[in-house]
Amino acid sequence: MWRKTLLSFFIGLVLSVSITLNINHFLPIDVDIKLLAGYILGFLLWAGLITYFFCFETIRKPLLRCLSALFISLVLNVLIKMGVVA
Repeated sequence: MWRKTLLSFFIGLVLSVSITLNINHFLPIDVDIKLLAGYILGFLLWAGLITYFFCFETIRKPLLRCLSALFISLVLNVLIKMGVVA
């Protein structure tokens, strides 16, 4: 139970920040509204991911799905920072 709690906490935190950064990059609104939207969206994603981890008996299935989503999100973040994706 502790392993599931710690993994869901940290992976959910990193994944929600990464997804929020990707979404905020493409929003055509002011910076202050982006910060507020990112704060609210990040918290909701994080809480949802923690809940997702506890929907399964084992930790393998949600961990693999979240790590694959994290990999895709990180690749998109790198491409955005390199200027490949506008």
